[in-house]
Amino acid sequence: MRIAVFDGWSGVAGDMWVGALLDAGVPLAPLQAAVASLALPGVTIRAERVLRGGLAGTHFRVDVGGAGGDEAPFFAPVAPSLRLPLVAAPGHVHRRLSDIEAIVQRAELPAAVVADCLRVYRAIGEVEAKAHGCSLDDVHFHEVGAEDTIVDVVCACLGTHLLGIDRLLARGIQTGTGTVKTEHGLLPVPAPATAALLHGIPVRSSLPGERTTPTGAALLRVLCQGFDEAVAFTSEAIGYGAGTKDFDDVPNLLRVTIGTAAVRAPGALTELVELQCQLDTATGEQLGWLLDEALVRGAQDAFASPVTMKKGRPGVLITVLVDAARASVLETLLLEESSTLGVRRHVVQRSVLERWSETRSTVLGAVVWKVARLPSGVVTARPEDDEVRRLCKELGLGRAEVLRRLLG
Repeated sequence: MRIAVFDGWSGVAGDMWVGALLDAGVPLAPLQAAVASLALPGVTIRAERVLRGGLAGTHFRVDVGGAGGDEAPFFAPVAPSLRLPLVAAPGHVHRRLSDIEAIVQRAELPAAVVADCLRVYRAIGEVEAKAHGCSLDDVHFHEVGAEDTIVDVVCACLGTHLLGIDRLLARGIQTGTGTVKTEHGLLPVPAPATAALLHGIPVRSSLPGERTTPTGAALLRVLCQGFDEAVAFTSEAIGYGAGTKDFDDVPNLLRVTIGTAAVRAPGALTELVELQCQLDTATGEQLGWLLDEALVRGAQDAFASPVTMKKGRPGVLITVLVDAARASVLETLLLEESSTLGVRRHVVQRSVLERWSETRSTVLGAVVWKVARLPSGVVTARPEDDEVRRLCKELGLGRAEVLRRLLG
């Protein structure tokens, strides 16, 4: 199984992501062809070798009208009740999500790459809409950096696709500390959108300044399948992507290591920690939140079973399955957020099928499917539930009709 691991000790940004891929061997030519097909006037890309903290890396540059741009905050909400026109400064272009989607969809890109790009932008737009209390359609993408960011996202998704990666992981993500100057004044680091995109992802916050940008956070959320996981693999290539700034504390580089991991035999045993506690005072709302939060914080599974407790009281048994490295975090969650006075834990074994996600072209467009290989070698697949929900909402169809068209 081909695997890639990003080490974000100095943060993650779109240009750093692409630079790391180029440094690891992804050719620049197909990225240049993809950018040309976006039909953005005056936009070109290049890569240059630079030093950051004395270490060499590749800096991915987007030139807009002959000038390289840096990623900057690029969202501004428009109150739905006002619908005020935006007045752009000279050289500035304001775009809605639909405009960004149209640019990406007209490009000459594989269907899977288009789907990933749209998921990245939708993820950013959704957290910005929530942060500013407006609808997704009312989020505007602005600043000269809009072109830079479109190119960063397209090249990051395409470059990752060209590597032929089966599993993408990230570890040691640094967000930074302090404040950042935005269109909305000084905001804490990580900025609200970045913090929302990183929700549930293990992060560090020990370095000054903004180290992970909204684009970097969105790429992590959409493209990565795991975080801070222990994984054994044979390294084949290593690349370093350089950020624009050269910090004094640590080299401003994002490292990617590409290699091959042994594929676990179908049904192979793995070990997990099982945490359990019984509750007889929790409301339905509390139980739902607790289970959702357990999954967000890294649980492999979390569920509630009805039980009869002491004195004949009806209650629920909460069961959480988690990797040993995250067991203490989930145990603290149960002790802090439920009414239990104690949590039981023991090690369990489970047999796991080889499984992965892949984007397929369907009659309803590009859709992410969950795929598994049975011990017999037969491959089974079904569309991801989130994708089915998305299609129901976008197309105004019932769930049964969406599944009929996808599976028919």
